[in-house]
Amino acid sequence: MNSYKVKEENVSLEYYTQGKGEDIIICIHGHGRDVNDFLFLEKRNRKLILLVLPHHGKSFFPEHRVENNPLTIDEFDRLFQKILDRESINRFNFIGFSQGGRFVLTLLPLYQSRIKTVHLISPDGMDNDSFYNRASRNKFARKLFKSWENNPESFIKFARIGLKLKLIRPKVFAFIQLFASNKEVFKRASITWRGFRKIRPTISSIALAIETNNFSFKIIMGKYDQVIRTKQAIEFLSQLEKPNALEEIACGHDFFKADNIQLLSEVIQI
Repeated sequence: MNSYKVKEENVSLEYYTQGKGEDIIICIHGHGRDVNDFLFLEKRNRKLILLVLPHHGKSFFPEHRVENNPLTIDEFDRLFQKILDRESINRFNFIGFSQGGRFVLTLLPLYQSRIKTVHLISPDGMDNDSFYNRASRNKFARKLFKSWENNPESFIKFARIGLKLKLIRPKVFAFIQLFASNKEVFKRASITWRGFRKIRPTISSIALAIETNNFSFKIIMGKYDQVIRTKQAIEFLSQLEKPNALEEIACGHDFFKADNIQLLSEVIQI
């Protein structure tokens, strides 16, 4: 793969290209993941453009901006446009996983006439009013999370109380333990949660974009996924009036595990 970088003032975005051809797929990975997740999409006459989110790889967003001047979609879009210009991309297929899905959903209305297909794999951002998203917009909650960055064990204790009170599902608690077991991993989770809070998809704009341009739109969920559940996708697609856009495969949130790649390949139709 070839690695490149685009810059906008004090923010930079790394991206990779793989392959050649007129069939372009732009992919945005999930939190804590990397671009290698999408290499199963390699094919003759196909070019992959693999974006690296801020706080991952060599992409850079100033930590001092996270609280008072977080990343906006306009700022991210300017970087995205630079990539399209540099790679001479007109029309493309769009894929996003988990946190990357939030960015795809937010960019979608801006590039609606240039999109050929959209595949969202267990995407974040389907509900701006969820507790998870509302809390990120609460200054006290963000301050609390920042205080836990140097002591993630305290966050695990806090989550365990939520588990006992049945405010947190067991599988979600296990996911929290996984992230909070490593200080560096937890800090990145906290920074992206706080710093991406202004990246908010708008359902009405997405619905209009799909209706106007009639491109293929699909959400792929894991039957056993307890991190982002199928019922969230059902509610989201109901609001878009696209109930048939849901595909469910027999896995959890571990879509890129070797055993699940084939299942994923079967439902991504490009």
